[in-house]
Amino acid sequence: MSAATILVVDDIATNRKLLRQMLLKMAEYTVVEAVNGKEAVVLFEQENPDLVLMDINMPEMDGMQSTSEIKKLSGDSYIPVIFVTALSAESSLTNALAAGGDDFVSKPFDADVLKSKINAHLRIRDLNQQLTVKNNQLSGVNEQLTREQELIEHFFKSALQQSDLDDRFIKYHMSSMSTFNGDIFLVARSPKGGLYIVMGDFTGHGLTAAMGTLPVAMIFFEMVSESAAVSDIARELNRQLFQLMPTSMFFAAGLFELNSKGNILTSWMGGMPECYWIGDDGRFKGTIQSRHMPLGILHDNGFDSGAEIHNVAENDKLYLYSDGVTEAHRPNGEMFGNERLKETLLSTNTNRIEKVLGTLNNFTGSSDQNDDITLVELSCHEAVVIEDSNNNVDVGTAVLPWEMSFQLTENDMRNGDPLVEISNAIGSLPIVKKHKGVIETLLSEIYFNALDYSILGLGSLERKNEEEFEVFYKTRELKLNSLEGATIRFYFKYFSEEGDSKLLIRINDNGDGYKGHSTDPTTDKLHGRGIAIIAELCESVAFSDEGRTLELHYQL
Repeated sequence: MSAATILVVDDIATNRKLLRQMLLKMAEYTVVEAVNGKEAVVLFEQENPDLVLMDINMPEMDGMQSTSEIKKLSGDSYIPVIFVTALSAESSLTNALAAGGDDFVSKPFDADVLKSKINAHLRIRDLNQQLTVKNNQLSGVNEQLTREQELIEHFFKSALQQSDLDDRFIKYHMSSMSTFNGDIFLVARSPKGGLYIVMGDFTGHGLTAAMGTLPVAMIFFEMVSESAAVSDIARELNRQLFQLMPTSMFFAAGLFELNSKGNILTSWMGGMPECYWIGDDGRFKGTIQSRHMPLGILHDNGFDSGAEIHNVAENDKLYLYSDGVTEAHRPNGEMFGNERLKETLLSTNTNRIEKVLGTLNNFTGSSDQNDDITLVELSCHEAVVIEDSNNNVDVGTAVLPWEMSFQLTENDMRNGDPLVEISNAIGSLPIVKKHKGVIETLLSEIYFNALDYSILGLGSLERKNEEEFEVFYKTRELKLNSLEGATIRFYFKYFSEEGDSKLLIRINDNGDGYKGHSTDPTTDKLHGRGIAIIAELCESVAFSDEGRTLELHYQL
């Protein structure tokens, strides 16, 4: 054990001298002396000792009062205080310990007893310091992980929000066994009117499984916007996941397209449970089987993208589900199974999703959910499609240029989330709707950059560990509550340039400007990386007015 600093507090010089001599014989301690409790408090702040030997009866401030003040100054740190006292009354010793003392030695004291108690309490202090360091490290890692989880959760929700969940065609239920869902269910309408679905299940559960959501969603929505074939979407998803994901991860998935007339269903299934096909009259019309390997396992050269074509009738229904449904089990281990699911679906002509969920809950009873659960009903109907004379151009692109602006005051910044209203207003426009998820990400990054750094001036506050994060958020709250005269203005402009539809987003504020921004994606900073993310998503990113204005060009 390394030499420690010990504060000796006693109003009698002889006692202090005796304690000093005994301590120096025990070890190479640094000994600091105080003549009363008041001086002890001052020296405690100056010297930061590892242990205090405290007399009780002293002038100016007694040992109990001094100990109480020292414990307040110690905070969460363990600084042992051992009373060295001639008091023998049980009530006096009880009061001394209640004041914050950790132990006591009676006068006249035994040197061996004192040595043992000092060593024991210094060992406890050392262990406490080690635990504090580990906790701080763990808290820092946890803060970073929480931020990463929030980001992935944002992407996951954004992807689902982009889905065209018209209840005339789609009914569904999703529930995850952890914070993040490893199941994916996305729906989109192509310019030609086809309704596309991707439903799947990544290996594992939680955050690791949910990480696959972003590449799948980006590829799916982009290719649907180009009216790509189901087989082409399957091949591109496989190619990208094969390159991006570790070998232990793959994506069991089903891809479907219902044409605009609602009479032809194209499917590609790899590694998913069979789908049940039920007619409008409640008759079982068959199953659609998985005939391929899950996505992300095979190299493109060995991948089979062959799709199947099915003729469907008006109001036929297809039931898709993840294995979390059929593999749900009772406390005794009995699984729900495919046959029980099929029988439940055929037992009624209405509200089949609710019927299955009720039967499943009754079956599992007290058993915990052991997998992510997704259940989908696809109803086959003709879709109303408005097309131009070329039959290829989305009418959403044939719109006049427009401009829109929003101005936020300090009250808007303090109360609620103003981005919700802004993103809903912008995202409801047809030309922007399919980009809503990405635009929400852009707005979030640029708004909090402007608020935290330019308006509130928090750029100098580090956030590398729990203490720094706590300081940051407390300072942020204080500054927000006292904010006066602050404004942040959003300006949006849609225009067409050389045949391309573009959205200009400009944000400006009346703060001190956003300084020290980084567009380097390799930066180690835990914050301020938003500009690098924005630069990856936009055609151009430019600051002006000493960091108070940021202008983005995003291609729609």
